[in-house]
Amino acid sequence: MNTILSGLNQICEEFILYQDFRNDPQRDMRLLRQYCKRGHKPKADKLSAKLEKLTSFPASSAMDFFERFEILESIDFYYSSYDKRKLRNQHLIKSLLNLDYYFILQTFVYKKELLSNTFYIENKVDDTLPLKIFKEINFDRLIGMIESADPENSILLSIYFLIGKTLSNNFDDVNYNKLRELVIVNLKKLDFLSGKNLLLNLQVISTMRLNTGRKEYAKEIYEISKLLIDGKFYDNDKNWFRPSHYRTIIKLGLSLGDIEYVEQFVNNYSKRLEPNLRIPLKHFAFANIFFEKQMYSEALNNLNKSELNNTLYKIDARRLTAKIYYETNSLENLQSLLDAFSHYLKNIRTTDQIIIARNKRFVKYLKELIKIKESKKDSFELSQLQNSMEKENVSDSNWLIQKLYDISNRFYSGKADTG
Repeated sequence: MNTILSGLNQICEEFILYQDFRNDPQRDMRLLRQYCKRGHKPKADKLSAKLEKLTSFPASSAMDFFERFEILESIDFYYSSYDKRKLRNQHLIKSLLNLDYYFILQTFVYKKELLSNTFYIENKVDDTLPLKIFKEINFDRLIGMIESADPENSILLSIYFLIGKTLSNNFDDVNYNKLRELVIVNLKKLDFLSGKNLLLNLQVISTMRLNTGRKEYAKEIYEISKLLIDGKFYDNDKNWFRPSHYRTIIKLGLSLGDIEYVEQFVNNYSKRLEPNLRIPLKHFAFANIFFEKQMYSEALNNLNKSELNNTLYKIDARRLTAKIYYETNSLENLQSLLDAFSHYLKNIRTTDQIIIARNKRFVKYLKELIKIKESKKDSFELSQLQNSMEKENVSDSNWLIQKLYDISNRFYSGKADTG
């Protein structure tokens, strides 16, 4: 029986591979080569024309330029087989152009990935050979040339070029606005997955800007997130939902007071997370939701169950625990936690120090709040502290400022009562 079942399994595997082959454009490419080798010109002509059409449309995804390589190669074999030299020369120019586009686009993609993942990089990459080569190429001039001569195929190249520019400069709002408009206007021209990925890239850029203290980008990130959700970009997604995206929607939605939407999102999308992350991330989400609802014991209970190993989630968990301790007036626990939190931040190895610095300032200002909570300060001192919080790039600055405002009100009420 084991032998029979093993044989059936092998037959099933061969069948599904054959089905995949039948639906794959490579079938036509291989068939074209075989017709050329066997001298069956009428069928080769027909297949060549069919494959030519596949390469005549503007690229709708970053993979289009890569996937065209084999198609173009098989057509080149057809022209060589039948000595169509004039057509082959034109075809070689087309193939070279496709290669140029692929090189430029993939260069931008790799550069973008390096720039958007600096938090997880321990060593600088600017001095590596690929980055040195990158700096020697005048991409501004290349993109301008392509936009002028081939506007339809320039869309993806221009988009990824602008992604790299805006990731390199967190204050380049002119190019970010161009990028945003280019993505939104062309969403219907691009394939569904490319549209989704480009919206995610807008979100990454906005997140990096928010992390540098540009608070106006919080709303931008959340609006892009809702575009992705409400536009049903995840409905046919075979991949697991990104934990980083899940975290961003929860944090920003709650910070903007959209609690009901966030709660609905958590209930709908937790099941789309990677199986081993579903339960801990759902606990993480509800810890934040319960905190916003001022249900502090429920928030702490869910936070203790989250048990996430990712560094960013660990930082988030410590910061949320500190806020819970403050709200419940557990000052001894809070002092101990803040000391341990400071030590933890010192030991994180990353080239991206922005998030570390933001959280160090959170610890510093929360310690200041503890000091003044039980001792009166004049309004000038409190105003100075508030101005400092607003000017510096601080994690959870809105919450810290609100707590300072509460203390100020309490002191003011005390003065009013004695007067």
